[in-house]
Amino acid sequence: MRSLPAPSLSARTLYRACISTAIRRHKQRLEALEQDVVDASDEFEAAARAAALHTLKDLAKKPADEADRTQLTNTYTDRLVPERSVGNAFYAKLKRVPHQICPLCGHRDVSTLDHQLPKMKYPLLAVAPINLVPACGICNWLKGEHVPETASEQTLHPYYDDVADQQWLFTRLKWVESRPPEVTYFIHPPQGADCVLAARVIRHFQMFRLAELYGPNAVREMSNIRGILRGMTAAGRRKYLLLAEHSILIDKDAGGQNHWKRALFQTLAGDSGYLEGGFDQF
Repeated sequence: MRSLPAPSLSARTLYRACISTAIRRHKQRLEALEQDVVDASDEFEAAARAAALHTLKDLAKKPADEADRTQLTNTYTDRLVPERSVGNAFYAKLKRVPHQICPLCGHRDVSTLDHQLPKMKYPLLAVAPINLVPACGICNWLKGEHVPETASEQTLHPYYDDVADQQWLFTRLKWVESRPPEVTYFIHPPQGADCVLAARVIRHFQMFRLAELYGPNAVREMSNIRGILRGMTAAGRRKYLLLAEHSILIDKDAGGQNHWKRALFQTLAGDSGYLEGGFDQF
């Protein structure tokens, strides 16, 4: 759930670089498709800015020739991704993000590029830079071939969606006697939030299974800081947790308002109202 600046690399530049080493019988046809690729990228960008990727269904039908569709997807898999391919330097550059943290989950390391709209269904967008999002392998796998049918089904696009100005992510902590604490992460839309954006944030949270990712991490984090907090007064614990929360909050690259640790520290400090049970049980 982190935003990223859109890549400055143009679709035309990347496409030309990738097809430059194609064998002659494929290259001529790929060159003929260049303007279609550029136009598709422009169409995608306009739809992404309007949170309307679900309106691009006609684009999925292009090009009609199955051989052309195969060559376009091969442009990504054979000429962009492999280490010794002509486009690999661009691939590495597109993957480079602050802290190398996946913007989709905000936790695991970036290891690949995810197609916001899948290349198999939208081959004209196979190497469109704005359709390529740095991601971890698990988020890439979880998203799979998903195509939104409505605006509400579209997951967040890091280049065009920024939800960092408000808090959406919260956690509920409940202590049960003689058992580890129950930690539940959830989305609570800010007051007055756009209903479509709220649905998209929830969809993103569910698709990438962020509650399942953050909950165990929160339990481990609590175990890590238990010794520090045990020796403090209630006021000291609160001050420590609020300072830790603030350090995350002001570092947008590290996660900002919707970082899982920020939500955890906020609740432990008693600032969110989602703390059930006394801190002494921790």
